[in-house]
Amino acid sequence: MASSDRRRSKYDRSYSVQEEGLKVGLAGPAGLSRKSRPCSRSKSTRRGQLGTVSSLTYSQKQALTLSWRLMRTQAASCFRKVLLELEIASPKVKQIFYKAALVDAFNKDEDNSATMEAHIRLVIKFFDDILSTLDDDDECLKKMRAIGSSHAVLARSCNFSGDIFERLGEITMERICSHENVQKTREAARAWRILIAIIIDELRSGFDGEARQHRKCSSSDQIDNSPCEEEDDLHLKVRQLRVDFDSSFQT
Repeated sequence: MASSDRRRSKYDRSYSVQEEGLKVGLAGPAGLSRKSRPCSRSKSTRRGQLGTVSSLTYSQKQALTLSWRLMRTQAASCFRKVLLELEIASPKVKQIFYKAALVDAFNKDEDNSATMEAHIRLVIKFFDDILSTLDDDDECLKKMRAIGSSHAVLARSCNFSGDIFERLGEITMERICSHENVQKTREAARAWRILIAIIIDELRSGFDGEARQHRKCSSSDQIDNSPCEEEDDLHLKVRQLRVDFDSSFQT
């Protein structure tokens, strides 16, 4: 619980937006420069008591659904920038998307959910689902943790770690909270910060829990297999002794 509170407090930030920053778009042709972000962060109080989606007020839920409806048509562009920036921040993510793109290029018969474009569609659908079930706290948390746990398989094969979710949260928060439709009201920006913090915390919780389970199963398999391997090795040695004995006796 303490580690969960520490993770969530990391996202409890107050965004102080400068007026000139609202007039200037994100710098660079691809919008990936972090130097010209129109918002800056300042640490605030811990948010450990804001445990779930139920902590959102009615007005905050309204602000979330309204702002999402307004930015929905631009969501693909927004999340593409998020994932491109995540690739820069985490080379592991870039390698995963690169390998997925290669597989997708040679296999057009099956849907490859590991590519960046597929992730963009899945992220948009994820927010559609979450924002449509804000009044059902258990359902929201279940969906968040399921997404996190589904990435646990990457822990062994690609050295994927929970810290990547933390980085994803920071980038997503900056991108969404600097969007013009979110900046229209202070309530919307605060609501998005709270929601993203909860999402990232639950994603990592689901990921860490499933990754630990995988490690336990892997350790159990090794323990279960080791006596069998030792027994097989013993049988081989005994068989070899018999062969050597027979050979020496015949000579």
